[in-house]
Amino acid sequence: MHCDVLIRGGTVIDPSQGISGPGDVAVTGDRITALADELPDYEANHVIDARGLLVVPGLIDLHVHAYTHSPFGLDPDPLCPAGGVTTLLDAGTAGSYNFAAFRRDGIDRARTQLLALVNLSCIGLVAANLGELLDPRYADPDGVVRTIRQHGDVAVGVKIRAGKHIIGEGEQGWSNLRAAIRAARESETWLMVHIGESPMPIPELAEALAPGDCITHCFKGGSTRVTDDAGKIYPAIRDAAERGVIFDVGHGYGSFQWEVVQAALDDGFEPTTISTDLHTKNIHGPVYDMPTTMSKFLMLGVPIERVIEMSTTRPAQILKRADEIGTLRVGTIADIAVLERHEGRFEFTDSYRQTRVGHELLTAATTIRRGEILPGGGGLRMRHLAESGHHAPS
Repeated sequence: MHCDVLIRGGTVIDPSQGISGPGDVAVTGDRITALADELPDYEANHVIDARGLLVVPGLIDLHVHAYTHSPFGLDPDPLCPAGGVTTLLDAGTAGSYNFAAFRRDGIDRARTQLLALVNLSCIGLVAANLGELLDPRYADPDGVVRTIRQHGDVAVGVKIRAGKHIIGEGEQGWSNLRAAIRAARESETWLMVHIGESPMPIPELAEALAPGDCITHCFKGGSTRVTDDAGKIYPAIRDAAERGVIFDVGHGYGSFQWEVVQAALDDGFEPTTISTDLHTKNIHGPVYDMPTTMSKFLMLGVPIERVIEMSTTRPAQILKRADEIGTLRVGTIADIAVLERHEGRFEFTDSYRQTRVGHELLTAATTIRRGEILPGGGGLRMRHLAESGHHAPS
């Protein structure tokens, strides 16, 4: 048998099929054409020796900023080979007034699959430092609905940043949140809510959301959190998760605190999805990329299979593309990440400049997007070796 690419001898982890063990993967054109413990009869134009490496579905980052006309926006294509990420979701960098430009200049030109949420603010995040919804005239729920209907193949939902310095306090804050919820319902999509120092308690916010809606930055610190002062998950948060509200990591520059995530995990509460919130201010730390963010959950004791599931299978389901991506099933799009699992003592930093030491670091060794082997990889700029006897908790 002949194929274009043969990935041989790796450890295949595909939660969508319950696979975790040795395997070979064959790719022909833009599709996965074979997956088995061994494919000894296959010849290929390109053979990737994956011995000692992990072979997983292409990673899906459910929270990035990739509209480069915004101060936060990153070029999506270098992020793909650097992080093993083959699908990116822009989390509302553009609104109804500039989404068409984002599509023309960014989404349609990217080789990486780039989808997007539409911000309730008509200007998106081009002036985010000023608070894009402090002036309620910028809220444009009807424009969000029109935009999603015009660009439904790539505009997949609605975004609001629910911090009081962004949407206002009291009734103004609630009014903006209700407008975002209305836009999600009328567009028949879903809403992602950024929680910051929010004008409403997070349990009350969660109660207002429907199954399929999402709270991102779910492990942020500060005064409005998913945990109470005793470090326990609020009952309303647990209830929301059980009825299908998504809790997304969205690490970011200021939205991931060791104490909160540790308390949540200790209380039996895991995130639905792992994502980075990558933008210009955190790409060189503390976030770096998806594999680094995933490594932090390995350090916290989450098994590798669930970490992969949170980074592939689940986001594919949320995007309603589980029959195409987030899987290594034969016949699906050949989006594949080959990850290297380094062992040692590595410093990891949260968004509050606190470090902890872990013993495993994932990096992207090879990325395949629609059957094409992409040049470049993750490098080791995210590697920070911990000195022996380092004081940080491990």
